[in-house]
Amino acid sequence: MKFLKVLSLAALIIIGSGCQKQGSLVTVSLQPEPPATSSITSVTATSTIKKTSTPIVGSTATKPTSSPTQQAQIPNVFQLNVAFVQQAPFGKWDVVHEETCEEASMIMADKYFRQQPLTETIGEQEIQKIIAWENLHNYTVDLTAAETVKVLNDYYGLSARLSRDVTVDRIKYELFKGNIVIIPAAGRLLGNPNFKAPGPIYHMLLIKGYNDTEFITNDPGTRKGNSYKYSYERLLNAIHDWNPVLAKDGMTDGEMAQGEKVIIVVEGKL
Repeated sequence: MKFLKVLSLAALIIIGSGCQKQGSLVTVSLQPEPPATSSITSVTATSTIKKTSTPIVGSTATKPTSSPTQQAQIPNVFQLNVAFVQQAPFGKWDVVHEETCEEASMIMADKYFRQQPLTETIGEQEIQKIIAWENLHNYTVDLTAAETVKVLNDYYGLSARLSRDVTVDRIKYELFKGNIVIIPAAGRLLGNPNFKAPGPIYHMLLIKGYNDTEFITNDPGTRKGNSYKYSYERLLNAIHDWNPVLAKDGMTDGEMAQGEKVIIVVEGKL
């Protein structure tokens, strides 16, 4: 994929609803994204029971000529107005809701792009509906990033893709374009003090903004997850995809940390 070298200042002055105050401009460097080399992990019929607003429009700048590294200017502070729901909307952390971080992250993205409300009641209803659909289609309890992309495509009708350019600059750039970024993570590497110790071995959360030193997230793993901030270093270090092969006999922290570095970019409705 090709990227613009420099966005014009005029294109950056887009103050839409839901956007935080934009500060000075910073330059980000973007690596051309390699083509996907792995297919979506297949799902089997032996799965366990699955856990029973206005978007900001980015620049429309033209494509640049091909180059090993592209650059763009973006605000140093930026945030999308994405409503929050925790994966246990009413605080019932049972065996079902302990495993619904993927679903909660997708629900938040869907409601954002459709400009629909999201309350605790709506969140719980949506979680139950997607769980039923996933069971019908033989998804396992833990979704890989590629499976999450497929669910976003097939169930929610959202355009989503994997990116292996897992950098601070890439995530910032995608957010500024109006895209949402969802990450798979080795949950215990996040070091969130609000998680029940020792924290989830695998976790998924949504990134909706950034400032000079931190990413601003909607982390569904805690009731305090609305606009929860993680340092750039901590969040990137924690990004690891679920590997069902390694998890066959139970996943250890060491095995979880071997998961691929990949992010999910959600671009809007298909």
